[in-house]
Amino acid sequence: MASRAAKIALVAREVFGTLPNRGVRTGLQFLKKPLTGAYHARFYMEPIEPFARKAQRACSLVPLYTSELQERRLNKLRVLRQRGKGPPKKGTGKKSK
Repeated sequence: MASRAAKIALVAREVFGTLPNRGVRTGLQFLKKPLTGAYHARFYMEPIEPFARKAQRACSLVPLYTSELQERRLNKLRVLRQRGKGPPKKGTGKKSK
């Protein structure tokens, strides 16, 4: 028969919803945390580029789509070329003969 302290501990666990201390890591701390997957999915939205490119391939009436990042790169490249600092044209690099 269980001792009085064990019975009290059992009732306390039922009342407070805790697990007995067994000296083993159970991972319960992480299981108690609320799930955050929906928040991450909302914050890091899916990029639109793959869908826009697929629509362009399917129908020629869809206008050409360029992302903000791509526009920024092209703009920076244009500015660098104006200053003479852009990449060399194909076949005119250092190692060409």
